[in-house]
Amino acid sequence: MTEILTAPAAGSPLALLFDIAASTAQLCAGLVQDEERDLAETAAADHIYTAYPDTLSRAVDHDTWTGFPALRDNNVQPSAVAHLDSGLWLHHTITADADYRDALTLLVPCACGHGYVPTLLEDERDLLELLTELRATGGRAVHSDDTGGPYCDSIPAT
Repeated sequence: MTEILTAPAAGSPLALLFDIAASTAQLCAGLVQDEERDLAETAAADHIYTAYPDTLSRAVDHDTWTGFPALRDNNVQPSAVAHLDSGLWLHHTITADADYRDALTLLVPCACGHGYVPTLLEDERDLLELLTELRATGGRAVHSDDTGGPYCDSIPAT
C-alpha cells in the first residue's frame, strides 16, 4: 500500500519542529558565512604582515580587507580583497590543495579598459618587480603583441 505524504497541519508539533529546523539552518549558515568572512580578512592581513613586511604591510591596513565566504557549489575557498587605488586590487585566499598555502594575486586593470590581468605574487621580490613595470604605465597592464581592438586576454570586467 502506498501512502501519500502530506504536509503537517499548521500549528502541529511537527510543523513547529520543521519551522525551527529551517530557522536554525538559516541562522547557522549566516553565522558560518560571517565567520568565514572574518577569517578570510584576518588571514589576508596576517599574510601580508609576515610575507610582505617592507611593502604591503606598510601600505595596506588590516581593516582594508573585505572578506567573502566560500562558494561551496563552485569549490571556491573563502577569500578577501583590498582595493589599492586606480583600479588595482589584491585578492587573497588559502589554496584548497594539500598544502593549504596563501595565494596572493594582484589584479591590474588592462590598458584597453576591457578587463583585469591577474598576477600571482610569490614573494615581495615579485611584487616589487611588477610595481616597477606598472609605474611606467600608470598602473595599467599593457598587452604584449597588441593588435588593437578588444582582443584582450584579460579577465573581463563585470
